[in-house]
Amino acid sequence: MSEKYVPACISSSHISTNHQLDIYRLPFGLVLKTRTEYPNVEAAALQFVNTLHGIHTPHFIDAAFDGEVTFLLTNWVEGDCVAGEVWERMTPEDWKRLEEQLRFQFRSLRRQTQTSIKHQIICSASGGPIGDPRVPWVKYDNPRTFSSCQEFSAEVWVAPDSTIDGITLRPLLQPLIDRDDVPIVFSHGDLLEKNVILPGGLHRWRSSGEMACILDWECAGWMPNFWDALKATWMCFEDDDVWLNLSRHVFPECDEELSADWEWRNRTVVTIV
Repeated sequence: MSEKYVPACISSSHISTNHQLDIYRLPFGLVLKTRTEYPNVEAAALQFVNTLHGIHTPHFIDAAFDGEVTFLLTNWVEGDCVAGEVWERMTPEDWKRLEEQLRFQFRSLRRQTQTSIKHQIICSASGGPIGDPRVPWVKYDNPRTFSSCQEFSAEVWVAPDSTIDGITLRPLLQPLIDRDDVPIVFSHGDLLEKNVILPGGLHRWRSSGEMACILDWECAGWMPNFWDALKATWMCFEDDDVWLNLSRHVFPECDEELSADWEWRNRTVVTIV
């Protein structure tokens, strides 16, 4: 994996950790994550997603809160992260296969979790406020849940009349903001290449037929069905970006939102990164 992990030291069932780090690979094929936040959104997400079919994630084992730190225990997923050196070694056939696997998993996630638009609030996996870096003005100024997709979409594409080139984006964005028929689904909320693992490594994944594993559900929640597509591409800045093009094929039904978001991110004066 691309991140640097430090083994925990286990003595008499106590775990000694460095508080500056939050991920520890343990013996017996386990991983411990610690965070100074409550409730633990990822724990709630994994508990829920582990009850669904067709989504490949780490297995939730246990979670706890000691009044200051949350602890999440899962199994360790051995393999290669798509980011880093593996990215350079992947062939067009590899990318096509990964695209198909991710599309299958996210369609499965949507199919099993789509809810009545009028009866599902937009919230984190734990039921709390939205605290996502794609909408930092919500995260830092007024973290909250949302009662409608229109209310949330207005926070996604803020200031539609304020653009770099002086051409308003309101005619493009307002119809998307005003829609009242957008399904609310359970969303991963962070489908970046660093969060996708090829089990057993690239070579084994090619030959085994095993599904790619989706890690890191800290941003998961009940969101509009276009949210995973927007979050998968929000760090893409070139129109020929490999991950941008892959995401368009993983979420083909969100092409209108992806195109609008691309225009908004490239032409607005609002900074999100």
